[in-house]
Amino acid sequence: MEKNENQRKLRVCVATCNRADYSKLAPIMFGIKAEPENFELSVVVIGSHLIDDYGNTYRMIEQDDFDIQARLHTIVRGEDEAAMVESVGLALVKLPDVLNRLKPDIIIVHGDRFDALALATTAALMNIRILHIEGGEVSGTIDDSIRHSITKLAHYHVCCTRSAEQHLISMCEDHDRILLAGCPSYDKLLNVKNKDYNGVIKTWLGDDVKSGEYIVSLQHPVTTDIKHSVKMFEFTLDALLSFNKKTLILFPNIDAGSKEMVRVMRKKGIEHHPNFIPVKHIPFEQFIQLVAHAGCMIGNSSCGVREAGAFGTPVINLGTRQTGRETGENVLHVRDADTENKIIHALQLQFGKRYPCSKIYGDGNAVPRIVKFLKSINLVEPLQKKFCFPPVKDNISQDIDHILETLSALAVDLGGTNLRIGIVSMKGEIVKKYQQPNPKTYEDRIELILKMCVEAASEAVKLNCRILGVGISTGGRVNPHEGVVLHSTKLIQEWSSVDLRTPLSDTLHLPVWVDNDGNCAALAERKFGQGKGVGDFVTVITGTGIGGGVIHHHELVHGSSYCAGELGHIMVSFDGPECMCGSHGCIEAYASGIALQREAKNLHDGVYL
Repeated sequence: MEKNENQRKLRVCVATCNRADYSKLAPIMFGIKAEPENFELSVVVIGSHLIDDYGNTYRMIEQDDFDIQARLHTIVRGEDEAAMVESVGLALVKLPDVLNRLKPDIIIVHGDRFDALALATTAALMNIRILHIEGGEVSGTIDDSIRHSITKLAHYHVCCTRSAEQHLISMCEDHDRILLAGCPSYDKLLNVKNKDYNGVIKTWLGDDVKSGEYIVSLQHPVTTDIKHSVKMFEFTLDALLSFNKKTLILFPNIDAGSKEMVRVMRKKGIEHHPNFIPVKHIPFEQFIQLVAHAGCMIGNSSCGVREAGAFGTPVINLGTRQTGRETGENVLHVRDADTENKIIHALQLQFGKRYPCSKIYGDGNAVPRIVKFLKSINLVEPLQKKFCFPPVKDNISQDIDHILETLSALAVDLGGTNLRIGIVSMKGEIVKKYQQPNPKTYEDRIELILKMCVEAASEAVKLNCRILGVGISTGGRVNPHEGVVLHSTKLIQEWSSVDLRTPLSDTLHLPVWVDNDGNCAALAERKFGQGKGVGDFVTVITGTGIGGGVIHHHELVHGSSYCAGELGHIMVSFDGPECMCGSHGCIEAYASGIALQREAKNLHDGVYL
């Protein structure tokens, strides 16, 4: 985006619905408030913030010294599906008057709650720009549909992970209006762990409880399967009762099914049990300290798969509510939490362990990036959103070929000798392929990849193929989450610490996936070849080098350092010939294309006679 040319301050409205979204929005609000010369901040509070049963959490906004310009009671009680719909309708009725009065230039909306959908819908219909926080993520339940709906209404997007950014691009959002910033809550939580946590633990759990000796439980209803989620909560409580550890248990959110879950708590006497401390609300800074020093966290809250990883806290994620979220190794998934014993076993495995700290969702510098992004918004730009659809033929509404077009992808295969690019249909058929020798230098190689991909994408339109994305198969050790080649052997020179995803994504405006060539071969076999329907198998590829990929339980195995399946570098002789990786006696040094050429030459020259 261009630099904001407007002389006046940007009027920013932050709308918050509940305790969870305020933990993400508050750091942004502080960042905006710190620059009064650039921004005018207004705050609108709706949803469960204003309900006594959920802690009247609007008070923490006041305690943070923010002026609240509007409080709207938008929740219709009932905690069932109809009440959620009626709450959205009530918010749609009340919000227009407030936004007409405040006249914001932009409204900041967070996440995937039904309240947030009402906010985004109102702002979009009133021609107010929308900045959506944490779009592009994937999880279970109705939250996915709501989150992606808000994405389509929003004009600007702040995402937390590279994968979320790629999802937004694949949803045809304008790449220039997407900011990969990290999670705003990380700006605060990464600084709280070493504060006076003993005092916080004593306040909430008592004088006799020490760090690592308690459990934090936070479980919400799954609105698409309320009956099952309530039953799963019952199993969770039974398991916690049997496990017999001090447990801080937070009440569920206001979604449909929460009323039934509270009934289960009361039926089992949780509110009066000596091992349980049930609470409706804990200030975020104190809550995150309790999570950081817990022996374990259990439930289905996003906090378990996001914030807890920053401290290495062991987490048990129950059910499908967070399915699809990126997680660190601290998370143990129990997707079918259908028995008490299964949950007890998970508690036995996780309680008291510590894991490496993970920063998948942020590095603690999200707010400065977001504030800078806000300052770059140019109000002179047209309000109407632009979607970055893949290129198609002109006049497609009158073109029968568009109806018959082939959904395809660009496949890039970068080996030790050649660079190959293909237009490949979703059925695995190669529509057209291109080949050039693999250049020896990094600059020439990147330039050639971009040139060939642009030409192939242009040719795809003529061939009636719609390109949906780009897949890159390359030799070397690859981090597929970041799209980065971490290291390569001498087979591909100048090919370490190379970000392949960004230049291609920026050039083609398409989602890009990158992985090791052996892994890509294994995925291809699983989808189209001999591995179709097979749960466990190994693929071996031979060419200039030797590689492989491992499929276990129908999933590709990358390994903790992305080295799984590197079969060519298994050492079979300490005194063998030198391998391209620098070791001696690897399988690749004996059986790869280069090795066989060497052996053939030696035989021809009579070396072994």
